[in-house]
Amino acid sequence: MSGPLEGYSVIDLCRAGPGRHATGILADYGAQVISVVQPGYAQRAAPGEGGLRRGDMVNPRNKRSLFLNMRADGALEVFMRLVKESDALLESNRPGAAQRLGIDYQSIKKTNPTIVYCSLTGFGQTGPYSSIASHDIGFQAVAAMLPLDENGNPNVPQISQGQADLNAAYFGAMAILMGLLGREKSGEGQYIDVSFTDVSLRLPAEHKDAMLFGAYPGFNVYETKDGRFLSLSIREPWFWERLCRLFEKEEWIDHIRPKGSMLHEIFSFLRKEFKTKPLSEWITILKTHDIEFGPVNSTMEHVLGDAHLSDREMIIQTTAPDTGETEYEPGFGMKFSETPAELERGPSMMGTDTEDILSHLGYSSVEREDLKRSGATA
Repeated sequence: MSGPLEGYSVIDLCRAGPGRHATGILADYGAQVISVVQPGYAQRAAPGEGGLRRGDMVNPRNKRSLFLNMRADGALEVFMRLVKESDALLESNRPGAAQRLGIDYQSIKKTNPTIVYCSLTGFGQTGPYSSIASHDIGFQAVAAMLPLDENGNPNVPQISQGQADLNAAYFGAMAILMGLLGREKSGEGQYIDVSFTDVSLRLPAEHKDAMLFGAYPGFNVYETKDGRFLSLSIREPWFWERLCRLFEKEEWIDHIRPKGSMLHEIFSFLRKEFKTKPLSEWITILKTHDIEFGPVNSTMEHVLGDAHLSDREMIIQTTAPDTGETEYEPGFGMKFSETPAELERGPSMMGTDTEDILSHLGYSSVEREDLKRSGATA
Protein backbone atom coordinates (compact mmCIF):
# COMPACT_ATOMS: atom_id res chain seq x y z
CA MET A 1 0.00 0.00 0.00
CA SER A 2 1.43 3.39 -0.91
CA GLY A 3 0.45 6.84 0.30
CA PRO A 4 1.47 9.21 3.12
CA LEU A 5 -0.03 6.91 5.78
CA GLU A 6 1.80 3.77 4.65
CA GLY A 7 3.00 1.81 7.67
CA TYR A 8 0.14 2.76 9.98
CA SER A 9 -2.50 0.20 10.92
CA VAL A 10 -6.04 1.04 12.03
CA ILE A 11 -8.83 -1.10 13.48
CA ASP A 12 -12.33 -0.14 12.30
CA LEU A 13 -15.12 -1.18 14.69
CA CYS A 14 -17.75 1.08 13.12
CA ARG A 15 -21.10 -0.16 11.88
CA ALA A 16 -22.46 3.15 10.60
CA GLY A 17 -21.45 5.18 7.56
CA PRO A 18 -19.61 8.13 9.16
CA GLY A 19 -17.09 5.95 10.99
CA ARG A 20 -16.54 3.76 7.95
CA HIS A 21 -16.05 6.85 5.84
CA ALA A 22 -13.46 8.17 8.30
CA THR A 23 -11.39 4.98 8.14
CA GLY A 24 -11.96 4.86 4.38
CA ILE A 25 -10.14 8.18 4.09
CA LEU A 26 -7.21 6.75 6.04
CA ALA A 27 -7.21 3.58 3.91
CA ASP A 28 -7.21 5.53 0.66
CA TYR A 29 -4.02 7.29 1.71
CA GLY A 30 -2.01 4.26 2.70
CA ALA A 31 -3.10 3.11 6.16
CA GLN A 32 -3.82 -0.59 6.59
CA VAL A 33 -7.41 -0.63 7.83
CA ILE A 34 -9.04 -3.80 9.12
CA SER A 35 -12.83 -3.77 9.54
CA VAL A 36 -13.78 -6.02 12.45
CA VAL A 37 -17.34 -7.23 11.88
CA GLN A 38 -19.64 -9.58 13.76
CA PRO A 39 -20.40 -12.65 11.62
CA GLY A 40 -23.87 -12.49 10.14
CA TYR A 41 -24.35 -8.84 11.08
CA ALA A 42 -26.29 -6.86 8.52
CA GLN A 43 -28.99 -4.31 9.19
CA ARG A 44 -32.21 -4.52 7.27
CA ALA A 45 -32.66 -2.02 4.47
CA ALA A 46 -35.14 0.81 4.81
CA PRO A 47 -38.84 -0.19 4.77
CA GLY A 48 -40.00 -0.91 1.23
CA GLU A 49 -36.50 -1.62 -0.08
CA GLY A 50 -36.38 -5.22 1.10
CA GLY A 51 -33.37 -7.36 1.90
CA LEU A 52 -30.32 -6.27 3.86
CA ARG A 53 -28.22 -3.13 3.66
CA ARG A 54 -25.50 -3.76 1.10
CA GLY A 55 -23.10 -1.55 3.02
CA ASP A 56 -23.11 -4.04 5.88
CA MET A 57 -22.08 -6.89 3.61
CA VAL A 58 -19.54 -5.23 1.32
CA ASN A 59 -16.27 -3.84 2.66
CA PRO A 60 -15.19 -0.63 0.88
CA ARG A 61 -12.08 -0.36 -1.27
CA ASN A 62 -8.60 -0.50 0.23
CA LYS A 63 -9.79 -2.17 3.46
CA ARG A 64 -9.40 -5.68 4.80
CA SER A 65 -12.01 -7.33 7.02
CA LEU A 66 -12.17 -9.84 9.84
CA PHE A 67 -15.25 -11.68 11.10
CA LEU A 68 -15.17 -11.72 14.90
CA ASN A 69 -17.99 -12.31 17.38
CA MET A 70 -16.74 -10.55 20.50
CA ARG A 71 -19.12 -12.49 22.76
CA ALA A 72 -17.76 -15.90 21.76
CA ASP A 73 -14.95 -17.85 23.44
CA GLY A 74 -11.53 -16.93 22.13
CA ALA A 75 -12.64 -13.78 20.33
CA LEU A 76 -11.23 -11.33 22.85
CA GLU A 77 -7.80 -12.93 22.63
CA VAL A 78 -7.90 -12.62 18.83
CA PHE A 79 -8.86 -9.00 19.13
CA MET A 80 -6.10 -8.20 21.62
CA ARG A 81 -3.51 -9.77 19.31
CA LEU A 82 -4.74 -7.43 16.61
CA VAL A 83 -4.67 -4.48 19.02
CA LYS A 84 -1.08 -5.23 19.98
CA GLU A 85 0.17 -4.50 16.46
CA SER A 86 -2.20 -1.63 15.61
CA ASP A 87 -1.59 2.12 15.77
CA ALA A 88 -5.16 3.34 16.07
CA LEU A 89 -8.73 2.22 16.63
CA LEU A 90 -12.02 3.89 15.70
CA GLU A 91 -15.31 2.75 17.21
CA SER A 92 -18.84 4.15 17.03
CA ASN A 93 -20.78 2.12 19.59
CA ARG A 94 -23.15 3.83 21.96
CA PRO A 95 -21.42 4.89 25.20
CA GLY A 96 -20.82 1.94 27.50
CA ALA A 97 -21.04 -0.78 24.83
CA ALA A 98 -17.28 -1.11 24.34
CA GLN A 99 -16.73 -1.36 28.09
CA ARG A 100 -19.27 -4.17 28.38
CA LEU A 101 -17.35 -6.10 25.71
CA GLY A 102 -14.02 -5.46 27.39
CA ILE A 103 -12.68 -3.43 24.47
CA ASP A 104 -12.90 0.11 25.88
CA TYR A 105 -9.84 2.33 25.97
CA GLN A 106 -8.86 1.48 29.54
CA SER A 107 -8.87 -2.22 28.65
CA ILE A 108 -7.16 -1.77 25.29
CA LYS A 109 -4.28 0.38 26.54
CA LYS A 110 -3.21 -2.40 28.91
CA THR A 111 -2.33 -4.40 25.80
CA ASN A 112 -1.10 -1.46 23.71
CA PRO A 113 -0.28 1.71 25.71
CA THR A 114 0.63 3.65 22.56
CA ILE A 115 -2.63 3.10 20.67
CA VAL A 116 -4.72 6.09 19.58
CA TYR A 117 -8.32 5.18 20.43
CA CYS A 118 -11.15 7.31 19.02
CA SER A 119 -14.86 7.03 19.84
CA LEU A 120 -17.17 8.64 17.29
CA THR A 121 -20.70 9.06 18.64
CA GLY A 122 -23.70 11.31 18.18
CA PHE A 123 -23.62 13.25 21.44
CA GLY A 124 -20.30 12.19 22.95
CA GLN A 125 -19.39 10.07 25.97
CA THR A 126 -20.68 12.46 28.63
CA GLY A 127 -23.59 14.83 29.18
CA PRO A 128 -27.38 14.43 29.49
CA TYR A 129 -27.82 13.54 25.80
CA SER A 130 -25.01 10.95 25.57
CA SER A 131 -27.36 7.96 25.84
CA ILE A 132 -29.93 9.27 23.33
CA ALA A 133 -30.19 7.39 20.03
CA SER A 134 -30.50 9.71 17.05
CA HIS A 135 -29.47 10.40 13.46
CA ASP A 136 -28.12 13.36 11.54
CA ILE A 137 -31.10 15.69 11.88
CA GLY A 138 -31.01 15.27 15.66
CA PHE A 139 -27.35 16.22 15.84
CA GLN A 140 -27.90 19.19 13.55
CA ALA A 141 -30.82 20.32 15.69
CA VAL A 142 -28.77 20.42 18.90
CA ALA A 143 -25.82 22.04 17.10
CA ALA A 144 -28.09 24.85 15.84
CA MET A 145 -27.39 23.76 12.26
CA LEU A 146 -30.90 23.41 10.89
CA PRO A 147 -31.52 25.88 8.05
CA LEU A 148 -33.94 28.69 8.77
CA ASP A 149 -36.59 30.09 6.47
CA GLU A 150 -37.21 33.79 6.00
CA ASN A 151 -39.30 33.83 9.17
CA GLY A 152 -36.59 32.20 11.27
CA ASN A 153 -38.32 28.81 11.48
CA PRO A 154 -36.19 25.65 11.23
CA ASN A 155 -36.44 23.44 8.14
CA VAL A 156 -35.40 19.88 7.37
CA PRO A 157 -31.88 19.93 5.83
CA GLN A 158 -32.05 19.74 2.04
CA ILE A 159 -29.00 17.58 1.37
CA SER A 160 -29.01 13.88 0.54
CA GLN A 161 -26.28 12.93 3.00
CA GLY A 162 -26.28 14.31 6.52
CA GLN A 163 -24.02 17.28 7.02
CA ALA A 164 -23.39 16.36 10.64
CA ASP A 165 -22.56 12.78 9.61
CA LEU A 166 -20.03 13.85 6.98
CA ASN A 167 -18.56 16.49 9.25
CA ALA A 168 -18.05 13.88 11.97
CA ALA A 169 -16.38 11.50 9.49
CA TYR A 170 -13.80 14.11 8.54
CA PHE A 171 -13.20 15.09 12.17
CA GLY A 172 -12.88 11.41 13.09
CA ALA A 173 -10.16 10.88 10.50
CA MET A 174 -8.47 14.11 11.54
CA ALA A 175 -8.62 13.14 15.22
CA ILE A 176 -6.75 9.91 14.54
CA LEU A 177 -4.13 11.73 12.49
CA MET A 178 -3.66 14.32 15.25
CA GLY A 179 -3.41 11.55 17.82
CA LEU A 180 -0.73 9.80 15.77
CA LEU A 181 1.13 13.06 15.28
CA GLY A 182 1.00 13.71 19.02
CA ARG A 183 2.34 10.21 19.65
CA GLU A 184 5.34 10.95 17.43
CA LYS A 185 6.25 13.71 19.89
CA SER A 186 5.27 12.15 23.22
CA GLY A 187 5.56 8.42 22.54
CA GLU A 188 2.18 7.96 24.21
CA GLY A 189 -1.24 6.99 22.94
CA GLN A 190 -4.47 8.62 24.05
CA TYR A 191 -8.26 8.49 24.02
CA ILE A 192 -10.26 10.85 21.78
CA ASP A 193 -13.98 11.53 22.29
CA VAL A 194 -15.51 12.93 19.07
CA SER A 195 -19.18 13.91 19.02
CA PHE A 196 -21.14 14.54 15.82
CA THR A 197 -22.90 17.36 17.64
CA ASP A 198 -19.79 18.98 19.10
CA VAL A 199 -17.87 19.18 15.83
CA SER A 200 -20.97 20.43 14.00
CA LEU A 201 -21.35 23.25 16.49
CA ARG A 202 -17.94 24.37 15.28
CA LEU A 203 -19.32 25.19 11.82
CA PRO A 204 -19.93 28.87 10.95
CA ALA A 205 -23.48 30.15 11.37
CA GLU A 206 -23.76 31.17 7.71
CA HIS A 207 -24.91 27.65 6.82
CA LYS A 208 -28.37 28.71 8.08
CA ASP A 209 -28.64 31.51 5.54
CA ALA A 210 -31.91 31.17 3.57
CA MET A 211 -29.96 32.04 0.41
CA LEU A 212 -28.26 28.65 0.58
CA PHE A 213 -31.58 26.83 0.36
CA GLY A 214 -33.08 28.24 -2.80
CA ALA A 215 -34.78 31.37 -1.49
CA TYR A 216 -33.13 33.66 -4.06
CA PRO A 217 -32.51 33.44 -7.82
CA GLY A 218 -28.74 33.92 -7.67
CA PHE A 219 -28.30 30.73 -5.66
CA ASN A 220 -30.52 28.27 -7.48
CA VAL A 221 -30.84 25.59 -10.15
CA TYR A 222 -32.14 26.15 -13.69
CA GLU A 223 -33.06 23.84 -16.55
CA THR A 224 -31.36 24.34 -19.92
CA LYS A 225 -32.63 23.76 -23.46
CA ASP A 226 -31.33 20.18 -23.65
CA GLY A 227 -33.02 19.09 -20.41
CA ARG A 228 -29.83 19.41 -18.36
CA PHE A 229 -29.48 21.75 -15.39
CA LEU A 230 -26.99 24.30 -14.16
CA SER A 231 -26.59 25.80 -10.71
CA LEU A 232 -25.94 29.46 -10.06
CA SER A 233 -23.98 29.92 -6.83
CA ILE A 234 -23.83 33.69 -6.56
CA ARG A 235 -23.46 35.21 -3.10
CA GLU A 236 -21.11 38.14 -3.76
CA PRO A 237 -22.50 41.42 -5.19
CA TRP A 238 -19.88 41.68 -7.91
CA PHE A 239 -20.74 38.28 -9.37
CA TRP A 240 -24.43 39.18 -9.20
CA GLU A 241 -23.68 42.41 -11.07
CA ARG A 242 -21.95 40.45 -13.83
CA LEU A 243 -25.01 38.24 -14.25
CA CYS A 244 -27.28 41.27 -14.40
CA ARG A 245 -25.12 42.93 -17.05
CA LEU A 246 -24.93 39.70 -19.05
CA PHE A 247 -28.71 39.78 -19.41
CA GLU A 248 -28.79 43.60 -19.71
CA LYS A 249 -30.77 43.90 -16.51
CA GLU A 250 -28.90 46.65 -14.68
CA GLU A 251 -32.02 47.43 -12.66
CA TRP A 252 -31.49 44.13 -10.80
CA ILE A 253 -27.99 44.96 -9.57
CA ASP A 254 -29.09 46.22 -6.14
CA HIS A 255 -31.45 43.26 -5.63
CA ILE A 256 -29.28 40.22 -4.96
CA ARG A 257 -31.92 39.26 -2.35
CA PRO A 258 -35.08 40.43 -4.10
CA LYS A 259 -38.51 40.36 -2.53
CA GLY A 260 -42.11 40.50 -3.69
CA SER A 261 -42.74 41.22 -7.37
CA MET A 262 -39.02 41.69 -8.07
CA LEU A 263 -38.30 38.18 -6.78
CA HIS A 264 -40.97 36.72 -9.05
CA GLU A 265 -39.77 38.77 -12.03
CA ILE A 266 -36.14 37.63 -11.76
CA PHE A 267 -36.99 33.98 -11.19
CA SER A 268 -39.36 33.97 -14.17
CA PHE A 269 -36.85 35.63 -16.47
CA LEU A 270 -33.95 33.36 -15.56
CA ARG A 271 -36.00 30.18 -15.83
CA LYS A 272 -37.13 31.22 -19.30
CA GLU A 273 -33.73 32.51 -20.44
CA PHE A 274 -31.70 29.47 -19.40
CA LYS A 275 -34.00 27.26 -21.48
CA THR A 276 -32.94 29.06 -24.67
CA LYS A 277 -29.51 27.36 -24.91
CA PRO A 278 -28.07 23.91 -24.10
CA LEU A 279 -25.86 23.41 -21.07
CA SER A 280 -22.63 23.31 -23.10
CA GLU A 281 -23.26 26.82 -24.44
CA TRP A 282 -24.09 28.20 -21.02
CA ILE A 283 -20.86 26.75 -19.63
CA THR A 284 -18.90 28.71 -22.21
CA ILE A 285 -20.91 31.92 -21.67
CA LEU A 286 -20.77 31.88 -17.87
CA LYS A 287 -17.06 31.01 -17.84
CA THR A 288 -16.35 33.86 -20.27
CA HIS A 289 -18.17 36.35 -18.03
CA ASP A 290 -16.63 34.92 -14.83
CA ILE A 291 -19.95 34.19 -13.15
CA GLU A 292 -20.24 31.69 -10.29
CA PHE A 293 -21.97 28.50 -11.45
CA GLY A 294 -21.61 24.74 -11.84
CA PRO A 295 -23.15 22.25 -14.29
CA VAL A 296 -25.44 19.73 -12.56
CA ASN A 297 -24.48 16.07 -12.89
CA SER A 298 -27.58 14.18 -11.80
CA THR A 299 -26.89 10.76 -13.35
CA MET A 300 -23.89 8.45 -13.61
CA GLU A 301 -23.90 9.12 -17.36
CA HIS A 302 -23.43 12.82 -16.65
CA VAL A 303 -20.61 12.12 -14.18
CA LEU A 304 -18.78 9.78 -16.55
CA GLY A 305 -19.11 12.31 -19.36
CA ASP A 306 -17.87 15.29 -17.34
CA ALA A 307 -14.59 16.47 -18.87
CA HIS A 308 -13.44 18.16 -15.67
CA LEU A 309 -13.94 15.09 -13.47
CA SER A 310 -12.21 12.98 -16.09
CA ASP A 311 -9.25 15.35 -16.25
CA ARG A 312 -8.99 15.23 -12.44
CA GLU A 313 -9.09 11.40 -12.51
CA MET A 314 -12.05 11.46 -10.15
CA ILE A 315 -13.81 8.35 -11.47
CA ILE A 316 -12.50 4.88 -10.58
CA GLN A 317 -13.87 1.70 -12.11
CA THR A 318 -14.26 -1.29 -9.78
CA THR A 319 -16.07 -4.63 -9.77
CA ALA A 320 -18.87 -5.34 -7.30
CA PRO A 321 -17.83 -8.38 -5.22
CA ASP A 322 -21.40 -9.60 -4.75
CA THR A 323 -22.71 -9.23 -8.32
CA GLY A 324 -19.60 -9.03 -10.50
CA GLU A 325 -20.99 -5.93 -12.16
CA THR A 326 -18.89 -2.90 -13.07
CA GLU A 327 -19.23 -0.03 -10.60
CA TYR A 328 -17.82 3.46 -10.44
CA GLU A 329 -16.46 5.18 -7.36
CA PRO A 330 -15.10 8.65 -6.63
CA GLY A 331 -11.38 9.05 -7.14
CA PHE A 332 -8.94 10.46 -4.60
CA GLY A 333 -9.70 14.05 -3.66
CA MET A 334 -6.28 14.91 -2.22
CA LYS A 335 -3.50 14.86 -4.79
CA PHE A 336 -0.13 14.17 -3.14
CA SER A 337 2.83 14.85 -5.42
CA GLU A 338 5.23 12.30 -3.90
CA THR A 339 2.98 9.76 -2.16
CA PRO A 340 -0.22 9.63 -4.22
CA ALA A 341 -3.20 7.54 -3.18
CA GLU A 342 -4.01 4.51 -5.27
CA LEU A 343 -6.58 1.75 -5.59
CA GLU A 344 -4.75 -1.10 -3.89
CA ARG A 345 -7.82 -3.35 -3.85
CA GLY A 346 -11.46 -2.96 -4.78
CA PRO A 347 -14.49 -3.59 -2.57
CA SER A 348 -14.73 -7.09 -1.07
CA MET A 349 -17.27 -9.10 0.86
CA MET A 350 -17.11 -8.65 4.62
CA GLY A 351 -14.97 -11.30 6.27
CA THR A 352 -12.98 -12.08 3.12
CA ASP A 353 -9.63 -11.67 4.88
CA THR A 354 -10.48 -13.54 8.09
CA GLU A 355 -8.26 -16.56 7.39
CA ASP A 356 -5.29 -14.46 6.27
CA ILE A 357 -5.52 -12.12 9.27
CA LEU A 358 -5.81 -14.97 11.78
CA SER A 359 -2.83 -16.70 10.18
CA HIS A 360 -0.83 -13.47 10.38
CA LEU A 361 -1.74 -13.19 14.07
CA GLY A 362 -0.19 -16.60 14.66
CA TYR A 363 -3.20 -18.92 14.67
CA SER A 364 -2.61 -22.36 13.18
CA SER A 365 -5.11 -24.04 10.87
CA VAL A 366 -6.31 -26.18 13.78
CA GLU A 367 -6.76 -23.12 16.01
CA ARG A 368 -8.62 -21.31 13.25
CA GLU A 369 -11.05 -24.22 12.97
CA ASP A 370 -11.54 -24.16 16.75
CA LEU A 371 -12.41 -20.45 16.54
CA LYS A 372 -15.01 -21.22 13.89
CA ARG A 373 -16.54 -23.97 15.99
CA SER A 374 -16.77 -21.66 19.00
CA GLY A 375 -18.57 -19.07 16.89
CA ALA A 376 -15.80 -16.52 17.34
CA THR A 377 -15.17 -16.35 13.60
CA ALA A 378 -16.85 -17.50 10.42
